[in-house]
Amino acid sequence: IQFHMHLVFKIYLIILVPIYGSGMQFLSLPMNAIELVVGSHPTILGTSQTNPALYQTSTMSPRMTINGGEWFGGLDIAQLGYSQSLNKNIWHLGLKYSGISDLEYRDDSPDDNANSHFSSYSVAVETGLSIAKIKKKYGISISLISFGIYDESSNGFGLNLGYYNSFKKGLAIGASILNIGKMYEFDNNSPSMPTRIISGVSKNISFLKHSSTFYASIEKNYFASDFKYYLGNEYNWNRLKIMCGFSSSKDVLETSIGFGVNLNLFQILYGVRFGSQQLGTPQIFSFIFNLS
Repeated sequence: IQFHMHLVFKIYLIILVPIYGSGMQFLSLPMNAIELVVGSHPTILGTSQTNPALYQTSTMSPRMTINGGEWFGGLDIAQLGYSQSLNKNIWHLGLKYSGISDLEYRDDSPDDNANSHFSSYSVAVETGLSIAKIKKKYGISISLISFGIYDESSNGFGLNLGYYNSFKKGLAIGASILNIGKMYEFDNNSPSMPTRIISGVSKNISFLKHSSTFYASIEKNYFASDFKYYLGNEYNWNRLKIMCGFSSSKDVLETSIGFGVNLNLFQILYGVRFGSQQLGTPQIFSFIFNLS
């Protein structure tokens, strides 16, 4: 049994980690269409996974988000979120999941058929608060995390901190530190948290019913040896949103496109990303509801 568990763990390391599978790297995956397309920018209002200072809701009612899609390697991803105003602050509760169910268990002997199949999953429950101070916003959130593969599992917690400041003429800056925490023992090892440090700047240009926002950010993920760079744009005209983005890291280039429609009480968005790894085409549908 011990030999089998070590073999399964090797399969996890070899297959899942390089494709950002259902290991701890799931905490770094985009969970909504805007972040998938435009990038992980700490200045995009409403993308609280990148910056907990930017929880967003309408002035009159709470907001609920539902996101679902697929990441590289056929990994299923989903997220639910609820945000509510508390005076000038915003409280948020969220749940995110990633999983893959068709992993094959094989021993050292070549065989056309797998001995069995098993699954891997990751779940995080998050609650946080965005605090507004004039044009500045500060955010903090805490995540309870559970991760499992085959018949092994690990639990832990993470802390996320964020900052946002808007200036005149549509200029804004933001920064966040994500996934500070600890996971407990898993197969005689403690999984490492993918701590991320992200900083960025954005510029909005508006004219009549047209609005375009440009984003640029840089990220250091302690699971990666090099920095990752993001460029993105959101264009809004009347009820239509068009998005595009580009990201670059060592040996990996990714481009993305998406669109959305604002129907007052709810929004529908779709995004798709194309990567140089040839491991699939990530795509996410997002639904945003104002609960009147």
